[in-house]
Amino acid sequence: MSAAQDADAAKEDDAPALRKLFVAGIAIGALVALTLPTTTQERRRLTPDPQLNGCFEGAGWNSATRVDRLAALQEVNPDIPASIQTGPTRAWVLGRGSWESYSSDEVIPSACEEIDVVVAHSGADRCLLLSGAASSAVPHHVTRWERHPSSPTGWSVVSRIRESRQRMPGEGTRKRARTLAARLYSRLDDVFASLEPLLKKAAVHTHPAYKATMGSNTKGAVLIMCVNWGNLDLLMNFLRSACDKQIDIQNLIVFAADPKVEKALKAIGVLVFSHDALGSFTAGAARSYGDHTFVEMMWLKLTCVYLVNALGYDLLFQDADLYWWREPWSFFATRPDIDTFWMDDGARTSRFAPLYPNTGYYLIRHNPRTALLCETLVGMYDVVLAWQSHQAVVSQVLGEFHALHALTVKILDKIEF
Repeated sequence: MSAAQDADAAKEDDAPALRKLFVAGIAIGALVALTLPTTTQERRRLTPDPQLNGCFEGAGWNSATRVDRLAALQEVNPDIPASIQTGPTRAWVLGRGSWESYSSDEVIPSACEEIDVVVAHSGADRCLLLSGAASSAVPHHVTRWERHPSSPTGWSVVSRIRESRQRMPGEGTRKRARTLAARLYSRLDDVFASLEPLLKKAAVHTHPAYKATMGSNTKGAVLIMCVNWGNLDLLMNFLRSACDKQIDIQNLIVFAADPKVEKALKAIGVLVFSHDALGSFTAGAARSYGDHTFVEMMWLKLTCVYLVNALGYDLLFQDADLYWWREPWSFFATRPDIDTFWMDDGARTSRFAPLYPNTGYYLIRHNPRTALLCETLVGMYDVVLAWQSHQAVVSQVLGEFHALHALTVKILDKIEF
C-alpha cells in the first residue's frame, strides 16, 4: 500500500472519534448556553462579591458587596446634601441571607429591609472594628479608642470631638446656668401668659402655603429673632430689605435683650417681647466670637425658641445679620414631613459633626420630638458657656436626637439658602 493510501486509511479510522468529539462539543456548548444568564442585568449579579467569598463568614454576615458610597448615602437620606458627605468613591454593604435577586443596578440590595449606616474616618493609622451581635440591643454609637500606654488594657476611650474648646463646665459655670434656669422656670407660667397674646397676633399672618401643610396641633408659624442694642442696626437692615422686596414679615416677634431695643421697635410697629425672668443682657455688641456678650446672648437664643415651641407654634429663627431674597415659607411647606430645617454652616470640623447645622437660621416644627429637643438644649446652657458656642452644643444634640428619637433633619442647600 502506498503512503497516500496509508494516510487515507488513517483518516477513515479517526472519523468516528472526531464525530464523537464534535457531537460532545455541541452538547457542552448547548448546556453552557442554557445555564448562562440571558440578560446583561443577570450577568452582573453580585451574590456576593466573588472577591470576598468567605471573608465575612463567622463575623455575622454572609453577603457583601461594594457600592457607590455617595449614591448609597443619598438613597438612604437625601436630606443631607452631597457636599457634606465627602469621602471615598466606594462603600461596603454587608448582609445576611440570600442576595440572589440583587443586581448592580440597585444601589442597596432589595433584601435590606433595614440598614445601619456607619460613617467613619479612614485615616492611615485609623482602623474600624466592625462587629456583629446576636442581640438587637446593640450600641448605637461609633466609639473612638486610642492606644494609651498608661491604660491597663492598652486602649483608652476618647471624645469624638478633637477641638480643645470642648471642655467640661466647672462648678461656677454650672451655678450660673442653674441660676438662670431657676429664674425662668420659677416664673414660667407668667412668661407663657405674657407671650401667648403676641404669638396669637403674629400667627394670624402665617403664610397661606405653609398653613395648608402644617400639623393639626400647630397653632401657627412665626418668625423670631433676638437682639440687643448693639445689633439693632442689623435688624433694621433686615426690616428695610423685606419692605423693599415686599415680603410680608408681619409674623415676626423680636425678643428684646434691653429696654432701648424694645422701645425702638415698638415705635415702628414691630411685635416685641421681653420679660425679666429671661435675665439681663449686655446692651453692646459682642466684640468677638465666644466672648462674654456673645455667650450671654446664647441664653436668649435658647429660651426664645423653647418658649415659642412649648406654646405650640412652628418657628423660624434667624440671626439679625441676614436678609431674604424671597419668602421661605413656601419652600418649607413642600416638606411637612421634616421636623427641622437648618442652614449649612460650611465648617466641616468635628465640633459641628455629623450634620453641620448653622444655628443662625433654622425652622422647627412643633411636635413631641422638637419639644424635647428645645427643652434639652435649655438645660445645657452650662455646656454652651463652657464651649463658648451655642452651635457646637446644638450640633451634638441634634445628631443624637436624629439617631435616638428619629428627629427628621434637612440641611438646606447652600445655593438656595
